[in-house]
Amino acid sequence: MGTYGYISIIAMLCYGFMLLMFLTAKRNRIINSFLVVLTGLLFWTGGSAFMRAQLWPGCEFWYQVSLLGILLLPYAYYRFILAFGGEKSGIAGRIYFVVMLTCFWLNAQFGVFLEAPKMVEKNGAAAFVYEIKPAIIVFFIPSAIFLIHLLTVIVRICKNNPTMKVQYEPVMLGVLALFLGNAFLGIPFFSGFPIDILSGVVNVFLLFYALIRRRLFRLQMLASPSLCYGVGFLFSILVFLNIVPSLQNLFHMRADKNTRIYTLVFSIVFLIIYALFTYLWKLLIRCVFVREENHQAEKIREFNSAISKTLDLQEILDKTIHVMKDLMDVGNIYICMQDAPGEPYRGVASDQPLSDLAFAFEEENPMVQWLKDHEEPIIYRDFRYSVEYKSMWEEEKHQLDKNHTRYCAGLKDGDNLAGVILITSSSSKKRLAYDEVEIISNITSVASIAIKNAKLYENARLEARTDELTGLLNRKYFYEVLNEEFEKNKDASLALAIINVDDFKLYNQLYGIKEGDMCLQRVADIINSSVGESGYTARYGAKEFAVLLPGYDLFSARNLVESIAKQIYVMNNRRTDMKLKPITVSAGISAAPYAAKNVKELLENVDLAVYHVKHSGKNGIQVFDTMFRNNNKDAHAKTHAHIYKEYESTIYALTAAIDAKDHYTFSHSTNVAYYATALARTLGMNEDMIEIIHQAALLHDVGKIGIPESVLNKAGSLTDEEYEMIKGHVEASIDIIRHLPSLDYVIPAVIGHHERYDGKGYPRRIAGEDIPLTARILCVADSFDAMTSIRCYKKAFPVKVAREKLIQDAGKQFDPELVRKFVECLDNGTINLVKAEEA
Repeated sequence: MGTYGYISIIAMLCYGFMLLMFLTAKRNRIINSFLVVLTGLLFWTGGSAFMRAQLWPGCEFWYQVSLLGILLLPYAYYRFILAFGGEKSGIAGRIYFVVMLTCFWLNAQFGVFLEAPKMVEKNGAAAFVYEIKPAIIVFFIPSAIFLIHLLTVIVRICKNNPTMKVQYEPVMLGVLALFLGNAFLGIPFFSGFPIDILSGVVNVFLLFYALIRRRLFRLQMLASPSLCYGVGFLFSILVFLNIVPSLQNLFHMRADKNTRIYTLVFSIVFLIIYALFTYLWKLLIRCVFVREENHQAEKIREFNSAISKTLDLQEILDKTIHVMKDLMDVGNIYICMQDAPGEPYRGVASDQPLSDLAFAFEEENPMVQWLKDHEEPIIYRDFRYSVEYKSMWEEEKHQLDKNHTRYCAGLKDGDNLAGVILITSSSSKKRLAYDEVEIISNITSVASIAIKNAKLYENARLEARTDELTGLLNRKYFYEVLNEEFEKNKDASLALAIINVDDFKLYNQLYGIKEGDMCLQRVADIINSSVGESGYTARYGAKEFAVLLPGYDLFSARNLVESIAKQIYVMNNRRTDMKLKPITVSAGISAAPYAAKNVKELLENVDLAVYHVKHSGKNGIQVFDTMFRNNNKDAHAKTHAHIYKEYESTIYALTAAIDAKDHYTFSHSTNVAYYATALARTLGMNEDMIEIIHQAALLHDVGKIGIPESVLNKAGSLTDEEYEMIKGHVEASIDIIRHLPSLDYVIPAVIGHHERYDGKGYPRRIAGEDIPLTARILCVADSFDAMTSIRCYKKAFPVKVAREKLIQDAGKQFDPELVRKFVECLDNGTINLVKAEEA
């Protein structure tokens, strides 16, 4: 075979080894295209080796096989390069494939381009010499053109994705080595030397390196049984062919004379060699590769088991850092987490206790966005070539560069990025180990699940302890905190304050439930920010807030509550979209051990202080001290058996004031009271509700006291400004009534008597049954009396006309059911028309 023949044998064994190895790999488009490249190389080198060995069916046959492999290699590389860059195969590859097959057929038939080599004796050994003709350029020109096309494809792919530039470097070098090796065949210096075969070996190892860099190949595949047996077989053949002559001389045997013994002996020798090589390969792989991977797998299993047993976020982060340090030779490791969506990723953990964590990555950082969109970690050296890196601020780049950043990995929670892991090198010259990327991926995937579970647990725990609307502690958990702090502060002061929002029901009626919720949130924010880390804040009731202040005495607690009350009073002044009434609070304060011996007594004392403020006119702060506690607790007790009669004189005093201001408004109110109470009785309402409707009717226009008589008694049409003034009488009525203790029960009827059933009324523009029933009753009674009364700007409508207008507007302005009942009462005489008076 000659010295050079072994180059072809070695190349063939290398390709066969890789082919066996990649047949056991997980298949994808890139791996499949690489297998096609290896097949072409096997045709080429195998044909060359068998030709030099002069095996059957002859040298010329194996020459043609070798040539076919060479001609088809550019097409195989074309498929590989496109698959490597994520591109689809184009028509250029098919054209080249057809052209080269045609050239091969012509050369095989007629030898017009490159004839089979001639065997000559050289230094006592057979050598093959090619006769190079000018026609060989027919092979090289299409190949060169196609290689140039491949180069343009690579340039285009790298331009679209700059990160591929680094990935393609070994591929481009491999293609260049292969092309030059074939081109050097025409140089006399290389005559008879298989430079093309040698360049093919260099090329395939460069491609192998490229696949490792892309993490498309795992070294653990080297330990697969089929690969072990295949490698043992290939090396056994190589060794056996070389020792056959020595064995023949040793045993003085020839195949044509000692056939049976020859076959037996050489079969046994081959099997021994095969078993030895297979065993040595398994031992090598187990010692070099598998042991390390098994060690890594065991560490990751231990890590997985450890973090699955904890829901503590900080413990999970510490264990994640620890396992990375164990498995990789890296510098420092930092983990950055995001507190809430939109906020920066701030440093929260490091492998060094004294590391500076005062750095952050903004959510808009291009590197963070890349981690959000991809599952794999970033190799920072490759990332520097990307568009994302170039779009980063210089300060952001400097922050990463000065730490010798090596990898960046994301802790993914579904589509969200919960955290960022920054892994640095001890030196900027530290070489990358590409298996580390897979280690990072395995660790982060496990850590991400653990972090997600820890956050879900923390959120569930937080939701169980906090109020949904305000974010403060809820009442149940506040009691737990109160008992714990009471035990901790037995020898110190512990102040408790309850802050009750005044007239909050009225606020809801004036501005609606949504605005009421926003009001509570603003109050909660003021209380929470004022207390800060000094104590605990909780939503104690629907409109009550509790403040627990360990270490505070009564004087300090009162100063804090006074500050909170002042902030709450002016908080609505900041609103520019609408004018809102100021909010006042009634607060009670007590402290242990001065005024309470246990938790129950402390709570009772604070509640009593709030009660005292509420029944002393609201908008105040009461400190529960010894003197107040000894006061008669029944001093403020009132009987509510005759609450309506108790305030009857107050109501009539107000109606008398209305009469003095505008007699029509007074008589109108009494008329409405008559119609409304009659309708209420017809509906079967109880006496309490009828009395509430009666009093609400008498007071529903009390706010007109503040409207000028020139507007009230204007004969012509009202201007827009005057109409707005008239509409303001509803809120003016509420402002008067709210100062009358225990009359807040009439407010729902008064505030809603100008609302329309279709939602086009005022002041809140609510509709349908969202309008209180008492207000809907007043609306019908108020409108009927307005239509049947004489005013300065109109005559009284006949009952028949007013009746028809009520029916026409049923479902629009009025509740249709109430209109039906009212009309029914008019028809059967249950309700009679009050005689109209002259305005």
